[in-house]
Amino acid sequence: MLAALAASVALLLVGATGAQAKVVELTGTTTFTPSAQATGFLANHGVTVAPTGEATAENGSFAFPIAAGFGNPRTYNGLLAHKGGLEFTKGDRSAVVQNFVAVRVRGLGAVLLAQIPGLRGGCRHLHAALDAFALEHPAAAKRVRRAARHHPKATRHLLHAIWHYCGQGRVIVLARLTNLAKQTSYNGALLSADLKLSAQAARLVNKIAGEQAVSAGAPLGTAESRVTVVD
Repeated sequence: MLAALAASVALLLVGATGAQAKVVELTGTTTFTPSAQATGFLANHGVTVAPTGEATAENGSFAFPIAAGFGNPRTYNGLLAHKGGLEFTKGDRSAVVQNFVAVRVRGLGAVLLAQIPGLRGGCRHLHAALDAFALEHPAAAKRVRRAARHHPKATRHLLHAIWHYCGQGRVIVLARLTNLAKQTSYNGALLSADLKLSAQAARLVNKIAGEQAVSAGAPLGTAESRVTVVD
């Protein structure tokens, strides 16, 4: 699914033809509210969570400014990249997950990516997934290459952004996004989703906790993104 999402987002970014070509730039803020289950399993295992960078905490929720985003104005499928992160700590063990990127594509689902600074690996898993997708779906891969040739400037910006993002640490799938919803408003929308912990993120939390604290699929909480169209 991740490879299909990445390929579809590439089509949107470099300017696919037809209905997909209508893409607008977005800005705003995403607020994440942990579920009672997430707060409980972290507290029960002595793991604390604090905002880092430009993220802020208020009334049990965390807010992350949107650094860059784009989406289809009709469906708001697309991508939202955020500033800031969260630090998980227990005793002398800690880990930071930061620069969250939410990717949403109609018919394929949605995921939340995150960087873990200081760890090697970059986007190795994403590159492997894209290679596998290209082999299994040659027609889609051909459309991506054709769109890239037709829009070289956008493609260069995309490749530079990916290189920069992948070079800052290991990139993992932090969560799967489910129950996606959208409420339109003047010049923008309120996007919402439930987050379910990925296997990669569960292993990270268990490593910090020093024991089996959580499993993949655990409910992390809800996210609401208030986005507006950039003039």
